Order: sequence, then C-alpha cells, then structure tokens
Amino acid sequence: MGAARSTRRLVSSFAFLFLALAWLSSPRASALSLGSWPDGRPLAQGNTNASRTPVTVQAPPITSAGTEVDPGCEEYGAWTTQANPRTDTMSMNNHDFPEGSDTTYFMTYLPSSPLGVVVTIAGRYPRARYVSLQVYVGDILLDSVTGTAIQPDPGQNNPFVSGMEQGTFTAYLIYGQKPSNPAPNTIYTHGFAEVTLIYRLYHTTDPDSPAGEAYDPVLPDVWLDGIYLSSCPPRPVIYPEDLTPWGRLSNGDWIGTPPTPDLQIPAQNPPPWWITGPWGTHYFPNADNYYFATMLSREFLSPNTEDDLFVLQFNTPGFPTTRAGEPAWLNRQVRFWSVCTDDPYTTNVNRCVPDSDALVDSYGFATFVISDPGGKPSDAALAQFHARWLPWGALASEEDVMTDRQGQSWGADTPLHYYNLVLYRQTSAQDWFVRSMKNISQYPWTLQPALMGPYWPVSGYCATEEFEAAGLACILE
Repeated sequence: MGAARSTRRLVSSFAFLFLALAWLSSPRASALSLGSWPDGRPLAQGNTNASRTPVTVQAPPITSAGTEVDPGCEEYGAWTTQANPRTDTMSMNNHDFPEGSDTTYFMTYLPSSPLGVVVTIAGRYPRARYVSLQVYVGDILLDSVTGTAIQPDPGQNNPFVSGMEQGTFTAYLIYGQKPSNPAPNTIYTHGFAEVTLIYRLYHTTDPDSPAGEAYDPVLPDVWLDGIYLSSCPPRPVIYPEDLTPWGRLSNGDWIGTPPTPDLQIPAQNPPPWWITGPWGTHYFPNADNYYFATMLSREFLSPNTEDDLFVLQFNTPGFPTTRAGEPAWLNRQVRFWSVCTDDPYTTNVNRCVPDSDALVDSYGFATFVISDPGGKPSDAALAQFHARWLPWGALASEEDVMTDRQGQSWGADTPLHYYNLVLYRQTSAQDWFVRSMKNISQYPWTLQPALMGPYWPVSGYCATEEFEAAGLACILE
C-alpha cells in the first residue's frame, strides 16, 4: 500500500472515529446522556473537581414496570432487573450492549439516601469465570470491587483467588465519597443519592444457572441501612431460544427499512477499530473491561455491493477454561473475552461468541464471520478456516419488535439492525499482558495497531463465495 493511500486511510479513520463516537453520545442515540455536572460538562466526562456536588440523577423506581423490572420481580426489593437475553421473556431488558453469552447483570435500584447510609451485601461466591459488584449513577460507573478483591468471610474460601470451594463474603456500599484508603470489600457512591447496584456474572460454569450455582443464598442478600430487601429469584433460562424475539434474531435475513438522514450513523469501508475503556462512558460499562469496537453498515452489503458478509480475525489471548475444570484464578492473559454483534439504535446485543466457543487455529488465531443467514458460508468452509458465524441480527417477522432503553418498540418499519456495532471485550487483563487492550489504550491511536501486533483485529467485507474459497484472504490486498 502506497504512503499517500495509507495517509488518506488514516485521516479517514480518524474522521470516522470522531463521527461515530459523537453519534453514540448524541441525543439521537438510543441511550441519552442522563445528567451533567453543575458547570455544564456532560456526566460522561467525570467530575475532576471533588469539591463540587454533582447533580442528582433520577434512578428508576424499585417497583417500576416495563423496561426496568423483570416480570415476576415487581414485589421484590433486590435484583429486580436481571439483564440476560436468555432469561428475558419479552426481550425488554436487552439494553446497554450487554455481553450476551451466559452472562447476567443482576440490578438493584437503591432509593435516595443520606450520606453515611450503609448497604450490606452478603452472598456466596458463584461458579463462574468472573464476578463483581459495581455501582452506577444513571449508566455511569462510580465504583467497583472485582471478585479477586472481595475478601471471604472468616474461615471461607474465595474461588477466584484459590481453590474451588464456594465460600461466603460480605461487602458494603457506602453513601459518600471514596476515601484515599478505602475499606476492604467496600464501594462508594461518591456523593450521589440515588444509585444502581449491579452484581455481574460472566460465563457461569453451568450455562443454565444464571446465579452460578450459588446457594444459601442463591443471590446475595441485601440490607439498606439495616432494612432487608428481599431478592427476586433468578429468572429461568428460556428454551427453545426462538420463543423470544431475541432468540429469533438469527432466523432470517433483514426485513427492515433503511435509515432516514436524521437516523444515519457514520460508517466506513473498511471500518476502523477503536479501543474504549470503562471510566467516563455510558451504557453501564464494566470496570474490568476494555472494548474493541467498530461500526458496520448494510450500505456495504448486497444489493448495494457484491459483498455478503463481514470477516474478522485476531490472535486470541489465553483464558482459564473453567467449563473444562480449570479454576477461574489461573494466571492467564485475560479472565474472559468475547465477540458480540449489537444494534446501536436499541443498544440490544444480537449474539456473542465467548472465548471457549471460538475456533482457534494452530497459530492462535480465531476468525469470525458476521452476516444474515442468507450470506452464511457453508459449515465446511467455516470449519476449514476456523471461523465462527454470528448473525448480523434481523427480526424474524413483521410482528416481532425489539425495545430500546425508553421502552419504545423498533420493528420492521424502522432501521433496526441496519447498522451493527461489533464489540470485542477483554475482561481483567493481566498487567503483564503487554498487548492487552488496557495497556495499548494508553498509547496514541496511530501507534496502537503496530504495538498490538497480531492481537489487533484484521477485518473487512467480502462475498460469501470468496470467503468459502479463500477464508480471510478474501479481504487481503
């Protein structure tokens, strides 16, 4: 590739990144900014002046209906929203770009409380790859304690640090500013009065146990200032998947409507990748995650072009294979990783491939193909090129709808699934993993691909028959 062409593509990539990030933060995006600091800065930029008192953001009421509280959880006080598309009967809590493979976000909405109030959380460690307790104002992360840092009760074991026994723990959320030397097992509201507590589990050892086979209690018990908040039991996994609108997203080709100018999202061919971290961003980010993201568009697919699919490849980091019997605490490059397809309008996740389901070749590379079912390569070609297929996402019928964060329905008469936000997340990367997203994100964007080397994604659009003949080579010049 010539130097002039490389420069043009680099400048174009910078422009795309600014436009895409600006759109995702704009009022047209489905998840709006939920507040601001007194000086007018968006809440997403963080409070760099600790002496200022942030504006209180209204959290959803504990007994709210619709998109916030799961059916059957209305009369409970804790874990009333359980964001997991596999347990979501109406696909109404599939928001904020969740990790969609055997992952559950158990949410408790805490009412306005004065400074000094203590929330006590007493639970049993789950059998899972990852667990954490995190607190948010609106959808902005305030504080977090990850499973490896949650100290067990006296005489108990933490299976995220050693051994396999599921011991018990006690953690605390304190309404107030975080001190310079915070107490163990404690997170803080940073002065906010109404917050959301999330108990986050990734990749449970039993995929049909959203609570990770915990017992006595199944989900952590919660006391707000000494008052017990009853826990809504885990919602059961729904079988077969296509009983729900989310489960049917892989059943057919796209039947939507192209976006009008006011709903168009910046997209580029080839699409550049960018890394984003958890702090100061919207959509309930995980404190232990860093994310690769890129925006796809159907304007680069048939019938507009000769291409039918998007192909992606990268060198995969090592992880503990907990479903094969390894303990979660093994010293691998990351605790977890996955690749997901998402709708940017509703912030719904379409599908994910977790690390343990990826097909990795003898050189450590995994390949992913994203398309409608009509553009899916043959099973033989996918196996030959060590590739997993992910559906782009499409409603199965004109009767199906998906909902956004405001409870609005998106159907076949909307541009739902015209675009696709691809997210590749790495969870709890080790500091010694020098080519992790977390480490590479500290460098200027222009240097990141070279520094990350084979761990940086290689991707592009191509035709199905071209992929079946050549694999990733279909996009290489």
